[in-house]
Amino acid sequence: MSDLTLKKSLLSCPGDTIQENLDFIGMSQAEFAERIGRSVPKLNELIKGKAPITQETARKLEYVLNIPTSFWLNLERAYQDEMLEIQRLERLEQFKEWVSSFPLAKLKSIGILPKTRDKAILAECLLKFFRVASPTQWSNIYPGASLAFKIELRHTSEAQAISVWLRLGEIQAEKIKIEPFNKSAIRLALDKFKKILYTHEESWLDDLQALCASLGIALVYTPCIAKAPIFGATRWLRSNTTPLIQITDRYKDYASFWFTFYHELGHILYHGKKDIFIDGLDSIKPDLQKEDEADAFAARMLLKDKDRNNLSSYHEFTSDLIVSLSEKYKTHPGIIVSQLQRESKLSYKDTRLNRLKPKVVFKELKLDQY
Repeated sequence: MSDLTLKKSLLSCPGDTIQENLDFIGMSQAEFAERIGRSVPKLNELIKGKAPITQETARKLEYVLNIPTSFWLNLERAYQDEMLEIQRLERLEQFKEWVSSFPLAKLKSIGILPKTRDKAILAECLLKFFRVASPTQWSNIYPGASLAFKIELRHTSEAQAISVWLRLGEIQAEKIKIEPFNKSAIRLALDKFKKILYTHEESWLDDLQALCASLGIALVYTPCIAKAPIFGATRWLRSNTTPLIQITDRYKDYASFWFTFYHELGHILYHGKKDIFIDGLDSIKPDLQKEDEADAFAARMLLKDKDRNNLSSYHEFTSDLIVSLSEKYKTHPGIIVSQLQRESKLSYKDTRLNRLKPKVVFKELKLDQY
């Protein structure tokens, strides 16, 4: 038996208690109506729970039935609370189909949803997770054309999974202390970004996130979710005062990570605060000019044009040569290997040189206290 069915079966209005007392003292409803100063039809509404027990009615009940006013007021309050709970559960019952379309197992594993099969409970948790009042508002914000949040996933087949991934990034960003945004300082810090890429210290992910936070950028690492084929996304939060760069570990590839990071950083430096960029979704028609600008910026940050052109002068590449070029160009060896593979100068199956390409593995996401 569901909670809703059980609550309905146990629901008792204050009128039931009034009738029980009338039966106990042997008083008819007609006599009681006369003593309490109500017509029989009005009394019948009270008995059936169609009319509430007001403070005035509670006092009259005390005089006639010798039961305190506070008892009747508390009884009415408890009844109204129970009615509200039943209405809440009935409303959530209507959202069961909506709930089923989300990656529930994933959300349970990271602590967003409780480990229950009760769709009403899951529906309520999802509404709180997305900060919306109903599935209608979720549809307006994500698949729809929201005025406040122009993501517009209506052309995608997996809006639910994508919206979950995006929302997770916002929650992660809320946990980071971020300084005021400073575009000029970002340009001055480009060498610091490059040093983190080049040196690849064990703490590089944390170092990069901390550097971004000091410049007013929220950088979060959100593991990929099935049916959400995204590399990264950029949007502005907190009334367009804080840019959010959200990156996935879709391919777990160092070069891909850094290209995505610089691509999203390019959007922040060159494009408007009202734009939302989601990289990896073919179903969303991007602004090709802005995407090309972000790509060009990312390419320059990974490897200068003259250094990239200089690679063509070499005909054979060894690990020692790649490392030597890495020191010369002040970029990570894995970036050079990936560049050569994209240009078909190296095979993607070259295990010897692939060892120079670090894997990117994000920490397991746990948001039990979101």
